[in-house]
Amino acid sequence: MSAKKLYLIDTDVLVVSSRIHYDPGFCKAFWDWIDVGFDSGMFFSIDKVKDELSSGHEDDVLKQWSKRTKLKNFFLPTKVATSKWADIANWAQTKTPEYLPAAKAKFLNVKSADAWLVAYSAHHSNFEIVTNERAEPNSRKDIKLPDAAKAQGVVAINLAQLLKTHAFNNFTFRP
Repeated sequence: MSAKKLYLIDTDVLVVSSRIHYDPGFCKAFWDWIDVGFDSGMFFSIDKVKDELSSGHEDDVLKQWSKRTKLKNFFLPTKVATSKWADIANWAQTKTPEYLPAAKAKFLNVKSADAWLVAYSAHHSNFEIVTNERAEPNSRKDIKLPDAAKAQGVVAINLAQLLKTHAFNNFTFRP
C-alpha cells in the first residue's frame, strides 16, 4: 500500500487565487476547501511561503489569512530539509545548459520559497508541490519550480489538477 499523497501549496497559487479567481470576498468556498484539506491532513505549505505572504500590508487578506491560529501547523518548518536544499543548490549551480547568474541568485535566495518547497518535498517523498509555474527546461533566465522538482524526483502539479482530484460540487473536499 502506498503512502497517502500530501500537497505543498506554493505562494503563487494562494496569491493568484486570492487576487484573480477565488477572491475571499466572493468565493469563501475555495478557502474553506483548503481548510478542510488541511484538516484532513493533506494540504500544507511551508514556513517560507508564510514569510512571503506576511510581507504584505497589515490589511492584506492573505497576510491575515496566514496568521489565523487554525493554520498554525499548516506552514511546515523547512529546517529539516536543509541537506536537500544543498542538493538543489548544487543542481542549480551545475546544470547544463547553465542558468544565468541572476536566475540562480533569485531561485537560491534562502528567503524564497521555491527551492525550499522542492527540498521539503524531496525530504518527505509523499509530498507533491502545487504551483502555477510551468516547466521551461530550456530556460536559462529563470529556474522554474517544476524543473527543479523534476530534477529532484519530486512531482509538481497545478491547481487545476489538484481541484480535479480533490474537489467537487462547489469545492466540497474529496480525499
